[in-house]
Amino acid sequence: MSFYSYILNNIIFITPLLITIILSIVSILPIMPNGTEEIAPLLGVISLSFWIVHRPDLMGWTSVICIGIFNDILYGTIFGTACLSAIFIRLVLIKILSKLDPINIFHTLFYISLSLLIWLLFSNVIRTLIYFDFYNYYNSIFQFFVSIVISPIIIFIQLFLLKKMFIN
Repeated sequence: MSFYSYILNNIIFITPLLITIILSIVSILPIMPNGTEEIAPLLGVISLSFWIVHRPDLMGWTSVICIGIFNDILYGTIFGTACLSAIFIRLVLIKILSKLDPINIFHTLFYISLSLLIWLLFSNVIRTLIYFDFYNYYNSIFQFFVSIVISPIIIFIQLFLLKKMFIN
């Protein structure tokens, strides 16, 4: 078996990681109007929580840590903030999923909203603890709502990819 065929046979295992990284990059692109960069939707967090909910075996702890470190570097935040947030999101979602029944689209939207809340709460608390200056929390609140409004589009796209990946 050649290296190329090995990659093609195992591409399914790195697809969630690659999609989340691509969406994280898209979320910081300068496509928003001038002055609204602080409220851009957190597409990477939406994708991260989607894959944790629907395929936790493909979005394992290593992938979550890699995405957290990548987001720390990408957003320029305090190193470890995004990684800690991503680990906590996976921990909370796995604990909730172990106690509940199968997942539908509304459960997914709830889990994504919870993930966004955890992400923004962690980043704002750590920012407040390290920098003792005034921070406009309205930006984070509006970013939360913008991300929730955008999340059904991301959910449907990833559900389509998920169905295409696992056709037997």
